[in-house]
Amino acid sequence: MRSRPDAGGPGAPTGGSAPGSVRAPAPIPGKLQVPRLRGMARERLDHRVDDLWRYGLALVVAPAGSGKTTLLASWAAAAAGDGVPVGWYRAESTDGDPATLLAFLRTAVAEALRRAGVPETTPGLPWASAEAAAEDLERRAGDRLLLVVDDLHTLVGSPAERTLERLLDYVGPGLVVAAGTRAQPALNLSRRRVSGRLLEIGGDDLRFRSWEVEALFRDFYGETLRGDELARLARRTEGWAAGLQLYHLATQGKSPAERVRILEAVAGGSRLVREYLARNVLDELPEELRRFLVDTCVLRRLSGPLCDRFLGRTDSGRLLDELERRQVFTVALDDGTYRYHEVLRAHLEGALVEERGEPAARAISERAARALEEDGAVAEALAAYCRAGAWADVARILGADGDRLAAGGGGWLDAIPAALIAQDPWLMLASARRLRADGHWRAALQTYGQAEAAFGSAESAVACRRERHALAAFLDPAPWPGGGWSGRLRSALGRDPRGRRAGPPGGTAGLEGPSGAGGRDAAGDELAAGLVGLLAGDVEVALAGLRRLAADPGLDEGLAAAASVAAAAAALLSGEGRGGDALASAVAAAERA
Repeated sequence: MRSRPDAGGPGAPTGGSAPGSVRAPAPIPGKLQVPRLRGMARERLDHRVDDLWRYGLALVVAPAGSGKTTLLASWAAAAAGDGVPVGWYRAESTDGDPATLLAFLRTAVAEALRRAGVPETTPGLPWASAEAAAEDLERRAGDRLLLVVDDLHTLVGSPAERTLERLLDYVGPGLVVAAGTRAQPALNLSRRRVSGRLLEIGGDDLRFRSWEVEALFRDFYGETLRGDELARLARRTEGWAAGLQLYHLATQGKSPAERVRILEAVAGGSRLVREYLARNVLDELPEELRRFLVDTCVLRRLSGPLCDRFLGRTDSGRLLDELERRQVFTVALDDGTYRYHEVLRAHLEGALVEERGEPAARAISERAARALEEDGAVAEALAAYCRAGAWADVARILGADGDRLAAGGGGWLDAIPAALIAQDPWLMLASARRLRADGHWRAALQTYGQAEAAFGSAESAVACRRERHALAAFLDPAPWPGGGWSGRLRSALGRDPRGRRAGPPGGTAGLEGPSGAGGRDAAGDELAAGLVGLLAGDVEVALAGLRRLAADPGLDEGLAAAASVAAAAAALLSGEGRGGDALASAVAAAERA
């Protein structure tokens, strides 16, 4: 993650303006200066600069602090390194007049040509219109030029935005525009999508993956995060670039105990995060949207009808659409609902307590929990009941849906007291899975055992025992009895993989012990066989089997994610083009799973 540098020398637009319009803008430091790069490179994003010339227009649309400017600066540096002239223009709300926009763009192009040592064909000629600008750029036919427009959202809905759209329609393939914005621009993007002339980078693309968080702190900040600290930081920030940097700033020189305290607050309670969100997100919103955010933060899944019933209004769908369009940390889900980014939600909940008081906030959370439960959002309702302190309702939901809740995400666990977790087997099972995911394997083993004992002879104890055995197989050097496919995989990997290779595609040769007759065990054996074959050097054979397994529609989510990652890794090792992209996509899908 790189920070935006201090403004450098002025970039003064030159040339006249269109007749009857405003005069050319005065010099403004920093608006036309390409930011210097200082930070960690992210290859999966940086290499997309090679695609710019194929698309013609690249839009980086993401919330504040997501790293849009950093990515654009990386692309600019890479293009300049290849000898391509690069112009940079940072838009502001005062640039909404077409003449002002064209004057800045004209000067940005002139500066780009000067830095690249390319002589201008029409030095000093002003751009009176988008058509004149396109004609001037066409005189350089055959040359390539990258024009970066940062903070495009400040021009949304203005005459300048319409002028920029006309310019994009008129210019030839030599000019590529890359724009960063917090909101979707009012351009005819559908036409460009259909024609394959639009590269779109979204907030999820910019999100730091867990391994990138680890590399950021280790290689750039010079701090090695413990496994549990890394997992919790990645989960609490959801990979938000600004949140990671703010955590680094807040924890510099701090003791381990202080770092733990700051980590607990990083999702929205720390002073630095509050100040950032207030000044860069909430203060820029109309009061109606800000009020809606605070009033609905207790709903961890949102839809227009649900918010309408909860708030007693009729336009919630419109407001949710507007929040997503503005990229206000509002994520649209596949089922048509929305959720707020955890960092923003925690901040809003703090604002709700400040405005209404803690007793009122608890009552509102309980009302939200009942609305969510009526809407079928049981996991979100459980989290809201926990926030309200309605423990009888928590016990009631766990008694009815504990199996499903324990199998899903455990974000609601943070709100449940440890004493209550120790009394409920489903909570213990969910806690064990959370500990396993966070890398606390010894603690997870102990919690699995407690959950298994609490379930007694119930069928659910079998799941605890199976997961405990699978985890123990990777911790205990001695063979684990009845280890299933994962135990057989460990047995194979404990020796020379070349002697335990997988055999023909789909086979399980070389794996010791009885395999399952079908279902998950058979699929697990096939996954294990592919992994052993991959480590043994049978890349092509392993790739065929892993791809077939990943394409199985009946595979459960965990095995499907593992098979997809393994197949992508095999494709990369086999030398397939775009293998790195496939692996990054597979890992991202596995993280979501």
